[in-house]
Amino acid sequence: MEPSKKQRGSTLLEFTLVGIPVIFMLISIFEISRGMWLYHTLASAIKDGTRFAIVHGNNCNVYPSNCVVTIRDISERIRRNAVGFVPEELKDLQFISTSRGTFTCATLADCLGSGDPGDLSWPGGPVGSAPEDFPDGRQFAWVEIRAQYPFRSAIAMFWPGAGRGQNFGEFLLPASSRDRIQY
Repeated sequence: MEPSKKQRGSTLLEFTLVGIPVIFMLISIFEISRGMWLYHTLASAIKDGTRFAIVHGNNCNVYPSNCVVTIRDISERIRRNAVGFVPEELKDLQFISTSRGTFTCATLADCLGSGDPGDLSWPGGPVGSAPEDFPDGRQFAWVEIRAQYPFRSAIAMFWPGAGRGQNFGEFLLPASSRDRIQY
């Protein structure tokens, strides 16, 4: 028995009405998952950089110790843990400590480059300083690292008013980690 002409077109119409929203939902699930992966990776890399800083912290620079930790060392630790990230896009890195103040790099690539602030020992005091150089108890100070990474979603080009072409929406994913210097 052959289907009538009215019934043949209804299958295509039903697939269109159901298929387009299902495809849109699948793309949305993948994009949300990718955004969550980026955010988790960024937060984990910043946390690991903070852990590296607190363990190699204040008394590491006291004579006769020779384990000088620099902003470049901490940035390299962050880069190794930020799998899949482009160092030029990891933005606004802030290294904050009581004993050394705040240092900012525009990108992770800048922190990894040569010269100041990459060569600066951080978070401890200047090389050769002793705990008594900080009478207000700064050797037990907090250390904080902050950063942002852009998330460009392909789903944004389907939003109304997105215009023509590939206009990917960009969201800055922030991450920060704060902990107390251990040594």
